[in-house]
Amino acid sequence: MNRLLLAVSLVLFGGAQAIAGVDSMDLGSTSVDSTGGGAVTVTAASSGDLQGYVISVSHDSAVITLDSIDILGTDADIAGAEFVVPTTYADGGTIGVVLDFNAPYDGQVISGGSGLSLANYNYSCNNAVFYTEGEAAPAAEVSALTFVDGVYGSPALSNVFVIAGFSVNPGLTDGSFTCNPVAIPAEDTELWVEADFADTGNNAYQGQSGDLCFYYADEDDNIQGFTMTLCYDCNLEIGSAWDYAGSIVEEVGVEYLAVQVDSDPNDGDGCELVVAILLDALPPFDGQTLPQTADLNEGRLLIGCLPITVGANAPCETDLLIEWCNDINGTGTVNLYNNAVINFNSIQNYARNDGSVYVVPEEIFQRGDCNSDDKVDLADSATILANQFNGFAILCPDACDTNDDGLLNMADSVYLLNWLFKFGPIPTAPGPFNDGVDPTEDGLPSCDSDDTGC
Repeated sequence: MNRLLLAVSLVLFGGAQAIAGVDSMDLGSTSVDSTGGGAVTVTAASSGDLQGYVISVSHDSAVITLDSIDILGTDADIAGAEFVVPTTYADGGTIGVVLDFNAPYDGQVISGGSGLSLANYNYSCNNAVFYTEGEAAPAAEVSALTFVDGVYGSPALSNVFVIAGFSVNPGLTDGSFTCNPVAIPAEDTELWVEADFADTGNNAYQGQSGDLCFYYADEDDNIQGFTMTLCYDCNLEIGSAWDYAGSIVEEVGVEYLAVQVDSDPNDGDGCELVVAILLDALPPFDGQTLPQTADLNEGRLLIGCLPITVGANAPCETDLLIEWCNDINGTGTVNLYNNAVINFNSIQNYARNDGSVYVVPEEIFQRGDCNSDDKVDLADSATILANQFNGFAILCPDACDTNDDGLLNMADSVYLLNWLFKFGPIPTAPGPFNDGVDPTEDGLPSCDSDDTGC
């Protein structure tokens, strides 16, 4: 078809010959939002009436895509061009136009002059780029638009005018197509995920269980629901039994809940957690939402919690991360991302605070080993008394609490002597023979010895 176009041009309008005059084509510069695209209209100046033309333009395929080429609304369209052949390529495109191609050959042309419109190159941006209002805007992506000769088509086409039956090589001015980053209004929605192991906060030892809790704050929006997607260290074990107790969600009521826990470290995508909450999902659709938090002293409200346990093989003195992440599929097949539903809109641009669990060495000891020499004998009874009456320093108060009553006093020495010499009851778990953890909660200070469970 390209070969035919050139042949027709030469047959109708005569052999190739340069014509004196100022003839040019201009691509100009176009700027659009990176979420969309736009048309670049090729304009021209012609020293005579245009009977036809060929345009050939390249672009950066990493930045933009050439979706189509047309003459809609151009001077060629108004003049009634009868032969129009657009062709797009991955990194460019051509169009050939003959104004009068069909019988009865009425001689239609584009009258010579300046500011002529010849064709529309319709591009779209490849990469949508966003930033939050108030932040520095990232750099725009720019593609050069370049007139090229002898690159596209077979035979390869060159940029040319047909005037008075002769081909004319116009002057060419290249252009550019800019894809601008899009500003998104800053949302004051904020989410937190935090591990809670009672008095120790997010510090926990191997095998210890606690809660993984979610909180939100939003001063001026009523939230209808969340999709919360997180990636977590596979040394953590997260359960799927969601607990609303004490949360604002328990007060408001929730009508849809989905929890997916992908705990398989060998499936190629790590360990993932997906929680979806929609407060109003069933008739009569009363419109319940989470309240605004502007008037709260603490500034945030509890959404709910999941059970969490530190794995038995978790490395000690290490932060195990729980991070908000997007484009995960949990235990399903659909890639999901974090979003809040506000006024029936999906909001993705808001603050999310990651969580972690810090694995601490678990205190282990022998019950009765008050002098921390890894033996339980008469010397330990003497150490207990010396600590009680002379302030003798000890390393592990729990080890000195031989009767496991949570107190350190003379009774511990008596209890130990009774076991050693009068067949009294054996000191309770972990006992006097092997190191172990204290199964009893008490208020005694933590051990300051080198004996740990790591």
